[in-house]
Amino acid sequence: MEKGIVIDEFKCDGCGLCVEACHEGALAVIGGKAKLIGEDICDGLGDCLPACPKGAISFIELCGCEAPRIIMPGAPPRSLTQINHSQTEPGSSELRQWPVKLRLVYSASPIFKGADLLLAADCSAFACSKIHEDLIKGRAVTICCPKFDTGLAEKLVEVLSNNSIGTLTVARMTVPCCTLDRIARDALARSGKDIPLTVLTIDQRGCVRETG
Repeated sequence: MEKGIVIDEFKCDGCGLCVEACHEGALAVIGGKAKLIGEDICDGLGDCLPACPKGAISFIELCGCEAPRIIMPGAPPRSLTQINHSQTEPGSSELRQWPVKLRLVYSASPIFKGADLLLAADCSAFACSKIHEDLIKGRAVTICCPKFDTGLAEKLVEVLSNNSIGTLTVARMTVPCCTLDRIARDALARSGKDIPLTVLTIDQRGCVRETG
């Protein structure tokens, strides 16, 4: 029998200590509550349990067909299998990890060890129809919005410093507010790492060109 995480959101105060303790990146704080976002990468070792000061996390025994449950306030428990019931057929995704949001990733996650890293603007996935095939394939992925997200350079410095990143590819949009190239260069300088950097610029039509 395998074990699965149960999160009691009535007890959870969103402190995020469980997210820091999870070395697999399977947990994230969303809407002020801890949530299991990567049931397929949860190793079941339970590092998150002792980290939770509220006792909001527990494990249940699972049969082979049951997915970990999430307890939502005012609603009966639902399994991730039920939540994703419509996703019955595999797609053409090249994504190998979750989460991908830069501020949510665990900077020392094994996914980054020796990886080629893609730092992409949030909008890039909507502008570039072949982003999985052309940019994500074979790379670890982080995404962000330089206009609205904060602390991006600092978090990127953590990722670069904690791992032997092979190459860094930045996918930015043409709009002036998309300053990912500057953020990447700043982070590289502060990390002291000599990592090959490629900057790609994507326009609203989905055209991708190398700009640095």
